[in-house]
Amino acid sequence: MWGHGWGYGAEWWMWLLMLIGTIGFWVLVAYVVRAVILGRRPEDGASTPRAAEPLRLLDERLARGEIDIEEYQRTRNVLKNAH
Repeated sequence: MWGHGWGYGAEWWMWLLMLIGTIGFWVLVAYVVRAVILGRRPEDGASTPRAAEPLRLLDERLARGEIDIEEYQRTRNVLKNAH
């Protein structure tokens, strides 16, 4: 009754199930490692530090004429002192 498989009483479908489980485990490990590695890369165009982003936006607002030079200087000083 139990001795008809490949040995130790395990049938062929048990070995197949173990093989599929092992392959699935290593695929999951590879997927997690890949996600961690790709998650640590900076995005395209994100090579500038995040501290420069508010200053860049402030420069753009001045260039568009949304703020005057006094407000620009005041806000720039606040941003510089905050970092």
